[in-house]
Amino acid sequence: MRLLSVIALLATAAPFLLGQGIGEPVAAWTPGTLDIHHIQTGRGNAAFVVFPDGTTLLLDAGAVPDREGLELGPRRPNPMRSTAQWIAQYIRQFGPKHAAALDYAVVTHYHDDHMGALAELAQLVHIDTLIDRGDSPKPPPYTVVDSYFAFRRAFAGQVQALRAGKADQIVPRRGGVANFEVRNVASNGVVWSGSRDEAVSQFPANWQSLAEGLQPKENDFSNALAIRYGGFRYFTGGDLAGVPLDELPAWHDLETPIARAVGPVDVLVLNHHGWLDTTNPYFLKILNPRVVVIPAWHASHPDHSVLRRLRSPGWRPAPPDLFTTSLLPATRAIVSYMGRAFQSTEGHILIRVAVDGASYRVMVLDDESEAAKLKGVWGPYQSQSPKLAE
Repeated sequence: MRLLSVIALLATAAPFLLGQGIGEPVAAWTPGTLDIHHIQTGRGNAAFVVFPDGTTLLLDAGAVPDREGLELGPRRPNPMRSTAQWIAQYIRQFGPKHAAALDYAVVTHYHDDHMGALAELAQLVHIDTLIDRGDSPKPPPYTVVDSYFAFRRAFAGQVQALRAGKADQIVPRRGGVANFEVRNVASNGVVWSGSRDEAVSQFPANWQSLAEGLQPKENDFSNALAIRYGGFRYFTGGDLAGVPLDELPAWHDLETPIARAVGPVDVLVLNHHGWLDTTNPYFLKILNPRVVVIPAWHASHPDHSVLRRLRSPGWRPAPPDLFTTSLLPATRAIVSYMGRAFQSTEGHILIRVAVDGASYRVMVLDDESEAAKLKGVWGPYQSQSPKLAE
């Protein structure tokens, strides 16, 4: 029995023990492990998730175009390929052996830094099921949105609108996985209640008759997901806001009802890249993340005020570990007085959750090379083991 126990322990630890030398390739995903990759392209959000059974999910595929007046960092790994080509290459490199295809592609909302590369990507990697926020409320009148909807109309797979509150829309497809769930937390201002699959709209019934300046905007319609594996919890919410600006009504704060529903998490992806309308104190206190991921591509990511809140002792005795996919020179200058606020400021960010979800590590991969070799490892962190939803 003692030998069997040692073998079981080694099997659980295998993803963490193999290929972990700095400058070496990262150990491949293995069955039973949950991998969440935050891909740094320099042009928007893209997160590639491999479920414990090998089911694959891409959350957003952003591609902000170069245009006058918009200060962007360098394309990653380099400008020799398009953003879609780099995302496709990354999926093939780090997905399971069967990952010539994606089981799910989820679009949080209709902005180019979240969906601008998806139509091209679908020509390079087969997508089985496409999930977005649907046709209502009406999408914004942008050329990139028109292009996305033309792609969607021609899409050969399944097209679905995310259903807030549900936990049976995005599921493992290759075998039962114990204690694993993808919960749809929010979509189009409808937020999960935290109980069963109930969800409630946070917008007033007459919001479409309000003055245009008071109405919710595209960011407010973002899809949000929570992933649970054993005691591990992860939240990501597109560009949702939690700090109403310019004297907007309080209902523009979607982070507060989301916090009540979701509760503590281990890893938080900052809403709206950590812009100044996000990450309110209540949201931070309730979610209480140990690790924070910032998908950054602009000098305003993250905002100075958000970074101050993240490092405030008022909600957590010790600040969370901060990992950002990029930190542009202008941002560095503004936050320089905070010293070493970040664990990492450049690279792909991989959250690798051990079999059964009891612990996880954060791995930062080189984003300047196609090989994406290991730059650093943090952890293991012990999962918070929050109470499961009813």
